[in-house]
Order: sequence, then C-alpha cells, then structure tokens
Amino acid sequence: MNPVRLLLVEDDAVSRGFLTLALQSLPATVIDVAVDGAQALAHARAVAHDLWLLDAHLPDTRGEDLLAALRALHATVPALCLTAETDPERIAGLRAAGFTELAHKPLTIP
Repeated sequence: MNPVRLLLVEDDAVSRGFLTLALQSLPATVIDVAVDGAQALAHARAVAHDLWLLDAHLPDTRGEDLLAALRALHATVPALCLTAETDPERIAGLRAAGFTELAHKPLTIP
C-alpha cells in the first residue's frame, strides 16, 4: 500500500507541532510541512499530495490564494482549510474558493 502524502501549511509553531503529531499517528502517512505559501508551492512542485491542509492566514498569502496556485499545479487534490475565522462572509469566501472542508481552530483530538 502506498502511503498517503499530506501537505500541511501552518505558520503558527504551536498549531503546526500539534497537527504534525496528530497526523503522524495516522497509519501510512507522509507529511510535508510548510510555514508559508512559497514553501507550500515548492513542495507541491516537487511531489504529488493526496490532501492539502492549508492555514487561511499565512505570512505571505491568504489561504484561498494559495489554494488557487496549488490548483494550477494539481487540480483535483482535496483541500482542508485551517482557520480561526468566525466571520460568516469570510467563511463563505473560503468555501467558495474551493476548500473541501473547514476545520476551526483551536483544534482538538477526540
């Protein structure tokens, strides 16, 4: 069985560490980690991913802009948006940008 390859893009060190540990507990998972859009695009150019987990607010771009750039490389990869956003218009905009799902921070592991 081929491992599932994930791209995690999160600039906050605490959130990134938490998510990396949580994702590492999944069987047969390879995690590529980026702290900004530039690193995310470099990873996406180098390897194909099965799922993208993208922060909505990055130091160099917005989540929906990064998603559009990633989609130009790989059009069909599902994307999960990580956000603390509560504004309904902003949430609607993230959904309209093409995120498969939104995960609201702070995240917990059941």
